Amino acid sequence: MDFRHLRAFIAVAEEASVTRAAERLHISQPPLSRHIRQLEEELGVTLFVRHRHGVTITDAGRRLLEKARSLDAAATDFIETAGRSKTADSNRIRIGIGWGLWDAVNGIRAECARQFPAVTIEASDAFCIDDYNEQLRNRSLDFVFARPAFDTSCLDVVTLFRERLVAVVSGDSPLAARKTVRIRDLASEPLLLWDRHMMPVLFDKVLDLYAKAGIAPKTIPTPAAGPHNHAGIMTVASGNGVYVCIGIPLTSPRPAGGVAVVPISDPDATIDVCVAWRKSESSSTVLRFLDCVWQVYPAARHAAAIARSPSRRAS
Repeated sequence: MDFRHLRAFIAVAEEASVTRAAERLHISQPPLSRHIRQLEEELGVTLFVRHRHGVTITDAGRRLLEKARSLDAAATDFIETAGRSKTADSNRIRIGIGWGLWDAVNGIRAECARQFPAVTIEASDAFCIDDYNEQLRNRSLDFVFARPAFDTSCLDVVTLFRERLVAVVSGDSPLAARKTVRIRDLASEPLLLWDRHMMPVLFDKVLDLYAKAGIAPKTIPTPAAGPHNHAGIMTVASGNGVYVCIGIPLTSPRPAGGVAVVPISDPDATIDVCVAWRKSESSSTVLRFLDCVWQVYPAARHAAAIARSPSRRAS
């Protein structure tokens, strides 16, 4: 038994005629009669008495009719709900946003809302590289805006801009009043290090900057702390060392009290901020959102086009 049998039963019962029921269901009479016969055989119940003027529903058929209508209504609701869910999913973009990148992404959000108001954007934090690479691969996310590294074997990755690194120093430090500092200005300060697996590219970049400046800093691992949590801010505010990182500590529009955030002026004290998405993406909604990314960051689109040009690949 399937829903075709139930709908055949309902139509014949309501029309009291196989001919009119077939017209209503837009099928011919033989398959409709077959559906009714199959249903009766499966149920072991006679649903209709046939006569030359049409059909008459039996008492057993009348008792089953309301149940059949309820099942048919439930099936229709199920299908319609599935259709609405499919439409909602097709108009949904799921993005991961790295630490401190809300402003960079908000312009894209606003552009997408202006052009495609039916598209819903869902955001989540993208702090751990292993996590957000996997979420892109398994389609839990459609885009990630974050710092490297990315799995370029299955993801397209484009740099949107370069972000300058900052030093997070104690508010009591003479460096706190500076507009900028260089790495060599931090030589006498213990360098606080977070767990490398959280931001390996940034971790390595910081140590490379010190090496290029000819400085071997005294490093202090802070496995339970970091520049973006309260434990890390407490460590800096207490004068126990400095972090070299990206973004403003914690979540207020200004740096947390007791510390100062000072940009590092060394020319190569920057790190890429990228957008990543799956290779060969075919979703029209995802591609529309990507167009919004390029409209907000046209230079990135140009760079991506150059990188993908046949002449560049051939060289």
